[in-house]
Amino acid sequence: MNTASIRPSTVDGIKQLAKKIRRERNITHTIALDEASRQAGFENFVHARRQLEQPLYPVYLTVHWTLPQSEPGELRAGREIWRIDLNRPLPDIIAKHRVRAARGLAGFRMEYEDHLEHRTDTKGQDLARQVLLSAARALRFIEVTGLQPVSTQKHRDCLRQLARVPGRDHQSQWFDPLTGACLMLDEPYENLVRHVAEDRQRWLDHHQFKEASLAWEGIHRPGECSPRMLGDDADLLQRIAVRVAKLKPISMPAIWPHETSPYGDEFTSPKRQADANPRRPRPGPIQHPRKHTVPYGGAPGIPSEWRPKKAMPFELHQQLGPLMHSLSSGFTSRVTTKLRRVHTKLEDWVILEHKHEHPDAVYDVYFGPQKSSLCSTDNERLVALIKARTIVVQGYDNCVPRRELLAALDAGIAEVEKYLYQNQ
Repeated sequence: MNTASIRPSTVDGIKQLAKKIRRERNITHTIALDEASRQAGFENFVHARRQLEQPLYPVYLTVHWTLPQSEPGELRAGREIWRIDLNRPLPDIIAKHRVRAARGLAGFRMEYEDHLEHRTDTKGQDLARQVLLSAARALRFIEVTGLQPVSTQKHRDCLRQLARVPGRDHQSQWFDPLTGACLMLDEPYENLVRHVAEDRQRWLDHHQFKEASLAWEGIHRPGECSPRMLGDDADLLQRIAVRVAKLKPISMPAIWPHETSPYGDEFTSPKRQADANPRRPRPGPIQHPRKHTVPYGGAPGIPSEWRPKKAMPFELHQQLGPLMHSLSSGFTSRVTTKLRRVHTKLEDWVILEHKHEHPDAVYDVYFGPQKSSLCSTDNERLVALIKARTIVVQGYDNCVPRRELLAALDAGIAEVEKYLYQNQ
């Protein structure tokens, strides 16, 4: 057996591997223990024993990568993995629905309780490894501070003013679940923030905000930026500064401690295996149509979307485009988001349906120069929504994608009718 492929996860496993390495290489047992520990992802045997003999919760970060242009003999694709040991289970460190809202974790999803998987491929192995290290820094930051990334409009509104601080760069939004306080992590380049230091301090004083410089490498481009935490609670900022000062740097190791697996290798985490819970295949493009629908788009890690199989006449799209433009404002954020998705989907559909016979005009139907004005009253919005709904029903056969569009339009109609009823 090739001992280089063994990755022990316990102290006893490291000791057993060390015995094999000692016999293979004819080295001392102490050196073999350190070598076996490095092979397991630790600095040395002391570090391994310290980490493994206390209750820790391993989390595995994985990223697929591709390299379209490569030299002869060079790998063109693969899957990288990085293990980080946390002092609490991953779902206790960060809520599943907030993972993508955190700087450093934006491209990841919680595939299982001990596995964060990057949704899409990165361009090349080096970038994949940098992405893994940034994610590890983000997890350590969340673990030690207890902060959570902002994922609600209420918290975003609280931080809107801090987003204008002079010298800002690479900002990320956070909140403290214990106090409800909202904070901004600002990671500007040192030379940039130095040039506006006086203006920055005057702005903070004027708006009654506080700033704490962090003796920490940060998440974005460690060593090049000057991390600072901003908020209105000086005591909380100081507690965070003390906590992050204890964090050790996470840098690129000279020898990558984990094997590069073949591209398409779907990592199954130890906890998923222990729970006997098979994982779903990684999302990707779909080639085969379903009843009344056809797939489009998609990429490795991103599932295809669906549109009606039968195209809507181009003339109906031309009628629908101005109506969707007129409905761009006047709704709650929930309904606005739904209508924007409808607007974007319709643009995708008209291009796929009619780009051959109308190669230029299709790109202006929904987001080109518009002649219609925005609806200014609830009555106007209601009329436009009903007209849009009628066109969708007329233009497309009954299918799931059409029903999704109608559900969004119906949500807008219900909201407007509620306002009209309340104002009678």
